Amino acid sequence: MMSGNNREEMRKRVQNAAEYQKKAILALLPERMAAHIQVIGKELEMMAAETAADLVAACGRELFRNEAADGADQARKSKKVDIL
Repeated sequence: MMSGNNREEMRKRVQNAAEYQKKAILALLPERMAAHIQVIGKELEMMAAETAADLVAACGRELFRNEAADGADQARKSKKVDIL
């Protein structure tokens, strides 16, 4: 098992390696094309963030609906009845 420090160090190293890979690929392309690739990458990141936000919002709505339905079912099950 990795300790917290080791995990953090490994995460930083992987992130650093990914940055070097990105720079190496961009270095192989003409400058003009590299600029376009960077813009496309930023657009993709924004699209992924928007998609994740929409997914989280949809899951939250579904959870709220399920909790409301469970509450209504519980209210029906535990209704107090007075017998005269």
